[in-house]
Amino acid sequence: MKGFTVIELLLVIAIVIVLGAVAAPFLSRFYLQTNLDTTSQILVSSIRKSQAYSMDGKGGAAWGICLNGSAIRIFQGTCASPTTNEDYNVPSTVTVTGLPSITFSTGRGEPSATFSATISSQIGSHTVQINSSGALTIN
Repeated sequence: MKGFTVIELLLVIAIVIVLGAVAAPFLSRFYLQTNLDTTSQILVSSIRKSQAYSMDGKGGAAWGICLNGSAIRIFQGTCASPTTNEDYNVPSTVTVTGLPSITFSTGRGEPSATFSATISSQIGSHTVQINSSGALTIN
């Protein structure tokens, strides 16, 4: 007779369960770290994008960036009622604090205010700062 015995099947199932239990914390940490890093990259690229839009004069007006609920928003006009906007959702495992509604000047791309935004999750945080000339510092 060919096939597997019940003991062999139970042994394979037990090994798979043990491997799954050991791998779960590592996968959870990987998921949280990926969300934190991705949100930081989205914030930085959104700042640079809105700054570039303003410098290029896209739409004939200044562009800005703000936090709108759980989304990072690039806007033209105002954050609350933009004439044009692009929203990027922030995962529920990540929080963004310290991001005011700022606009960038046309021509030179200088921000209307300096700020230091913090992106944090259960496993760590990143800080993104912008100075008065529009240069970014990422920690």
